[in-house]
Amino acid sequence: MKTSAFRLLISFFVLALALTACGQPYTFHGTLLEPPLATSDFALVDQNGQAARLSDYSGQLVLLFFGYTDCPDACPATLAQFKQIRAELGDKADRVSFVLITVDPERDTPERLKEYLAQFDSSFIGLTGSADALQSVYREYGVSVQPAVALAHTSSVFLLDREGRVQLIYTDIPWQDTAADLRRLLDSSD
Repeated sequence: MKTSAFRLLISFFVLALALTACGQPYTFHGTLLEPPLATSDFALVDQNGQAARLSDYSGQLVLLFFGYTDCPDACPATLAQFKQIRAELGDKADRVSFVLITVDPERDTPERLKEYLAQFDSSFIGLTGSADALQSVYREYGVSVQPAVALAHTSSVFLLDREGRVQLIYTDIPWQDTAADLRRLLDSSD
């Protein structure tokens, strides 16, 4: 009799713990902006030489970062993380656009961006444009670019919601955490 009561008590405790955990709000891993930060549409050029606007990605989540093809460390590391995130998301990855906007437009031609991104994933998007168009985008996102032998630049990743608003900002966050956030956002829209 004592064993049955003990089992019943343990079962009740496990059920109560499970129900409590289900009611807990999800905690995002990046810096959550509430409300999301509205951004302006931009007009740049993609790695195929085609006009590209932020509004082209409406309805999708966008992971956006600023970098350049000759970057020795941060940019290839970020793109490698994007590749892992894309693989982790599986069939849901097609609902996320992975975008690099160059901070070195003099060298990062559309052709160079295409070649570089193909080393990671051919579905990744590379954007470039005129110095004026890019400066406007940098200001919009608070991106700092310091010309030097090796360009110094902001290394944050911005997660844009389906309406093109900045919802989360990631700085030195493990890719698994970013993937978990994306999965949560994608699942909440199913």
